[in-house]
Amino acid sequence: MAADVAACRAHTTVQGGRDVSRWPAPRYGHCLITGASAGIGRAFAQALASRAERLTITARRGERLALLAEELEGRHGIAVTPVTCDLLATGAVRDLLGRLDGEVDLLVNNAGFGRFGPLERFPWQDYQQMIRLNVTAMAELTFGVWKSVRARPGRGVIHVASVAGFQPLPGFAVYAATKAFVRSWSLALSAEGRGSGTRVTCLSPGPVATEFGEHARMTFDNPKPFMPVDQVVAAALRGYEAGRREVVPGLVNKVLTWGPRLLPVGVQLALARRFLSTASTSED
Repeated sequence: MAADVAACRAHTTVQGGRDVSRWPAPRYGHCLITGASAGIGRAFAQALASRAERLTITARRGERLALLAEELEGRHGIAVTPVTCDLLATGAVRDLLGRLDGEVDLLVNNAGFGRFGPLERFPWQDYQQMIRLNVTAMAELTFGVWKSVRARPGRGVIHVASVAGFQPLPGFAVYAATKAFVRSWSLALSAEGRGSGTRVTCLSPGPVATEFGEHARMTFDNPKPFMPVDQVVAAALRGYEAGRREVVPGLVNKVLTWGPRLLPVGVQLALARRFLSTASTSED
């Protein structure tokens, strides 16, 4: 990620008690964002469009993707390439990597989904697909761009994990396990890339106001836990630009991540059950 002072927009934040609103924002080259048609992925595309040279955005829903590309090109005057892609399909990641035009400066590994409820509620195929998307496709895509990312200091990867990845979650057993993998993978690669200037940031949000709950078949009785998606993405980019290996947006979510480090497993599980009791399952 190279700074281009003439073309950069200014930050509007405060660091260390100093107003840095006049500092130039970092400039990105080619950004690849998966799961970009909605939610966190879409918010990443919208945020990066104002500071990237070009975007490649992928998702299964081609219509939504095309509309987003048109919107971002019209608003920011950058090249946006929409790629309709189901990362669960055999060879999909390989095909996506083959279609990339040039090197990748930033990969946002966002595509994923969850299922909420007791283990027996869903067929094994659902869990198998979750593992393939959240873990296998994510890791394969990172591996596929890793040499490109390592080739120049300042490039990197943002992996979207979850606070669910910090502990086992009854009712979210498979999803939490996949996000634990994402977090472990991301932190390890952060250490591997540190010496060469490669940035790897793990974003671990709590509940976010997106379509995730609908697809996971869960609804919260109290909407207060939900964090606006633009705040989540803003926190992620601030952390990435600062070289942080992990970002957990929101004070409550930060507190939640400390529990597993301090409490016995039995207490963790009891608290997790209590928290998830504020959510209910929903049917199609």
